Amino acid sequence: MKNLLSLAISAVISGGVVANETASQHNKSVASNKKAKEIIVTATRIPQTYAETLASVTVFSREDIDRLQAKSLAELLSRAPGMSFTSNGGKGSATGISLRGNQTDHTLFLIDGVRVGSSTLGSTSVQYIDPALIERIEIVRGPKSSLYGSDALGGVVNIISRRGNSSIPVMLKASVGNDNTNDASISMGTKGETYQLNLTASYQYTGGYDNSTSKAIPSDDDDAFRQQSIGFNSSVDVNKDVTLGLSYQLNESESEYDNSCVHNIPSDNESYEPYEPVQCSPYTDSKVEALNVTANWQVLAQWTTSLSVGRSTDETETLADDIDMLTTTSGGEFNTEKTDITWQNNIKLNDAVLLTVGYDYLKEEVSGTTQYDVSERDNKAAFIQAQWIEGVLSVNVGARNDDNEQFGNHDTYNASAGYDVSEDIKVVVSYGEAFKAPTFNDLYFPDFGDPDMVPEESETYELAVKGFGSDYDWSVSAYQNEITNLIQYNSEIFANDQISSATIKGIEANFEKDIAGWLINTSVTLLESQDDATGNELARRPEKVINIDIDRSFDQWSVGATLYAADSRFNDASNASELSGYGTVALRGGYILDDQWKLQLKVDNLFEKDYVISQASSFTGLGDYVPTPGLEVLFSVVYTPEF
Repeated sequence: MKNLLSLAISAVISGGVVANETASQHNKSVASNKKAKEIIVTATRIPQTYAETLASVTVFSREDIDRLQAKSLAELLSRAPGMSFTSNGGKGSATGISLRGNQTDHTLFLIDGVRVGSSTLGSTSVQYIDPALIERIEIVRGPKSSLYGSDALGGVVNIISRRGNSSIPVMLKASVGNDNTNDASISMGTKGETYQLNLTASYQYTGGYDNSTSKAIPSDDDDAFRQQSIGFNSSVDVNKDVTLGLSYQLNESESEYDNSCVHNIPSDNESYEPYEPVQCSPYTDSKVEALNVTANWQVLAQWTTSLSVGRSTDETETLADDIDMLTTTSGGEFNTEKTDITWQNNIKLNDAVLLTVGYDYLKEEVSGTTQYDVSERDNKAAFIQAQWIEGVLSVNVGARNDDNEQFGNHDTYNASAGYDVSEDIKVVVSYGEAFKAPTFNDLYFPDFGDPDMVPEESETYELAVKGFGSDYDWSVSAYQNEITNLIQYNSEIFANDQISSATIKGIEANFEKDIAGWLINTSVTLLESQDDATGNELARRPEKVINIDIDRSFDQWSVGATLYAADSRFNDASNASELSGYGTVALRGGYILDDQWKLQLKVDNLFEKDYVISQASSFTGLGDYVPTPGLEVLFSVVYTPEF
């Protein structure tokens, strides 16, 4: 780790400082690189090019999603530097995303700028968000509480719904694969000078495979998954100063899984023995929904104001056809509703300085079969950000005050400075603070929560270098994250506990280049994490992760491959159980029949690698580990009719 950090610093020094470079020279270099000109909004809450932003960011476009033939959101996110994931089985199984070694609930997920996720678990059901509905994904790595408040401790993932496209008004896609897999989607859209709109609908089904190693009935069956999704996105320029927008996304799913159920009946009920094992075949009905209405008004040449009103739901109910799950320890319904309101003002003080001032309001409400001592809370926040760009130097500073109904006031700050050491290399140093309020489960879940838990807090220091030329771009970041009051699951007490402090150090790198017609994209993550009191590694954080994508298009053909490898990691906080590292290979290809028809083929886990990314708890009786999918093949037909 130290040697790699030295290399990163040496790269900065050897880049050469061109102190007298003019802004026009720099802009000329940037203009030759497509990615450098790409617009990013999430990093600063205002449009900004990749070359200008001081944050560590990754963007997946609709073009990337189609080229990679991505079947899940987790598959896409795992390609970004700093990302790792865990899963409890096949498609539709609970999936956790860890960004820069942070907890899976330390990343703020947005759909069109609206907060989504469970306020009981704290995490977002990424397994239920269909890539067919997505136009682009913006991933911002590093603390962003000074802009977004709680949950943005590890970073922010903003999922932007599919938009209207004048060149492809209709696209239909149908897919079949092994494990009795059938997928279909249709996207219809249009775009004019003053408007755009899109409507996308999709359906997914797979017969799945057995999510447990247990051969006991009924856990010896395959576990199916089915989902229906719909997305709508529109915007219209009312006049030259006012733009209105409306977006909606709904993902409804049914996912089968294996579990060892026990009765949860009071001992005074003579019909049952308390906590008696019982046969069950559970499945979950889930819904992830987000609605957002926006208005943007150019009040003056120097002042733009915007209002966003959003609402999201995250609902999960555990059911079974052979038993009333409410009589077991596994049954239950958990519902989250979030109301999210933002008023933001961007004020251009002069040609070099842009000031952003805003107000956020968030209300969280939980309901279901579990009774919480507190079932709702709100958070009111004010934030301010100043950006200054003058030639080769840029500075970003920000502050935010969150007034949480349960935990009072929290102030967070950030400061970043960037310097263009040459016309194609930028160096950035930054400092950021973040906090996360405990979830309702952390505080109040029966026999699990602790109402005395306090918010988690962090301080992060980062040094980053990024470069771009006419046909390549690259970035290297080294960071240290110091977390206090970290909340994590402790398998020894079967509940969450709160440790005094933890430290996460990491280096991440990304390189993309066109070599002889082959597009090569490589991301590497090196990570060290520990509980400062015990010296143990934090659970389920691989120390090394690498992803390599290779793609090429020629004539009517396109081919590609992905190599993904992750190092070993511990399954538990006590480091008693270690999971081995693994690597997988995926292939993809496409053939254009004519202007309207295209064929695609995707093969995942080509060599049928048997690997484990999640260990089953010993008391479930479901075997030693959660299996992962073997060879997966998906054949697709894409039709874009002409009008």
